[in-house]
Amino acid sequence: MNLLNRLFGEPEEINGGERCPTYLWRWTIFKWRGKLSLYLHHFVADDWSRDLHDHPKRFISIGLWGWYLEETPCGPCPNGQPGANESWDSWTRITRYDAPWIRTFPATHIHRISVPSKNCWTLVAVLKPVREWGFWHLGKFMHWRDYVNGKDGIADKMKACE
Repeated sequence: MNLLNRLFGEPEEINGGERCPTYLWRWTIFKWRGKLSLYLHHFVADDWSRDLHDHPKRFISIGLWGWYLEETPCGPCPNGQPGANESWDSWTRITRYDAPWIRTFPATHIHRISVPSKNCWTLVAVLKPVREWGFWHLGKFMHWRDYVNGKDGIADKMKACE
């Protein structure tokens, strides 16, 4: 990692607003006027939240080394979302992805990443922001700032690192 730090600078540490141990290290390789960015990701643990999330930008993921599990909504959910009294847990599928891969996602792609191997590397290209993003708790969208800042205490209840 010392070589990566020398080439690209110190990585960004992603840990759910310091609610959990680090689950992702992200090096910025390239940025172009808010229209395209390229990152190197090193996943070292599962996403910090048990809830699924979406993104503000379309992105392309290239698996370089390792593998992860991706949890996505599925099943007979009307409009792809569980009912008000149901959780995503009963409406998700888990798929394993082994490097190498090339995958593309719209900003609205809802998922959660688990990394049982604690070691997965990806190259990620992201396009310009097109929307606000957030988490899906009990089938309802919650803006990421409200979620991470602990609105209604949800973020602390939904930590995956406990």
